[in-house]
Amino acid sequence: MMVPTPPPRFAPPHARVWPWVVAAAAIAALLLAILLDPSTDRDTIWGGLLALITIEFVFGGAVLVTRVPGNRVAAIMLWAGAILAGTVALGTISVIAAARGDLPGVAGIAGVLFDVGFGIALVMILIGIPLTFPDGHLLSTRWRSIVVLVVVVNIGQAFGDFVRGEPLGPAEAINPYAIPALEPVAAALDAFASWTSFIAFGAAALAVVLRYRRGNEIERQQVKWLIAVSAVVAIAFPIALVLPPSSYSDFFLLVGLLALLALPVAIGVAILRYRLYDIDRIISRTIGWTLVSGLLVTAFAIVVVGLQATLAGVTQGDTLAVAASTLVAFALFQPVRRTVQRTVDRRFDRARYDAQRTADAFAERLRTEVDLDVLAAELERTVAGTVRPTAASLWLPGRPT
Repeated sequence: MMVPTPPPRFAPPHARVWPWVVAAAAIAALLLAILLDPSTDRDTIWGGLLALITIEFVFGGAVLVTRVPGNRVAAIMLWAGAILAGTVALGTISVIAAARGDLPGVAGIAGVLFDVGFGIALVMILIGIPLTFPDGHLLSTRWRSIVVLVVVVNIGQAFGDFVRGEPLGPAEAINPYAIPALEPVAAALDAFASWTSFIAFGAAALAVVLRYRRGNEIERQQVKWLIAVSAVVAIAFPIALVLPPSSYSDFFLLVGLLALLALPVAIGVAILRYRLYDIDRIISRTIGWTLVSGLLVTAFAIVVVGLQATLAGVTQGDTLAVAASTLVAFALFQPVRRTVQRTVDRRFDRARYDAQRTADAFAERLRTEVDLDVLAAELERTVAGTVRPTAASLWLPGRPT
């Protein structure tokens, strides 16, 4: 059932300016840092994706702050993007200062702030947004302890980065403010942060699950948008980190970055409730095409291997096996797609599945029915069962409605 989207609550005039000032300053700092970066070994693809992700968070956060005032998710998006942009700028400052050689203090400070800022931005995105999504409030006051824990951990990590003697930032600058006597303290803070990160990320995931279970129909649809994108990020990045450096790890890293690129869009759609109910169809189609692709690739590989073994004594090449496997995969495509999509729709897009079944049943009855009054009644019942309008009427030329 489609629920009308409430009109957006625009912020008052004096509150509509500062988000765009922050967004403009952040984007300008990001672009300037990219242009002035003297590094010659930059990875254009990964750097470009990171820049696009930052711009999306900044721009999307500014839009939501002005459209949905008071929602903390919007502010978290905006400031997380601004911190990421500032982090890139600090990285460029660190590289320039380290290249000059006469500014070790500047390179060290910029390197520390780079490391700290990047971590804070990720914590805001990966923990702050799930804890407050979609209405901008925590589930209860008891969840404030998680926020306090995250703040304490970040402060401790910032202190540890400042006093330890490890290279800092993208320039790997020497830390001129290192205090060797406090190295054990920094190590203890790192260990504490590592263990508490499991608690923080687990609490963020639990908050999303509880929102879905306790929420009404609209809140569940909103949470689905966040879960759909976050699940891809949560699966792709760990696989990319576990696999050894190769084209496979790069592929999963690219998938994770593309999903992260879609995260601001998903959050904006969910909060503004724009085409909110399309998420069921998106999930269903994504899962369906993934399963179909996997099944066809598996069938193709099995047939290729089988035919190569069978025809090894007849032909020396594998052209015939590949051609036959391609034909088999092509022949299987439509039956496999229909079967898999029907099964997936039944589980993940039930409303559309039921509506399609009702429409198909009506079309079947339409073939044998000739009574116009019966057809009109059947049509009205079908429309009411599939679309569920608040009111419906059927007009026929020359007949009373």
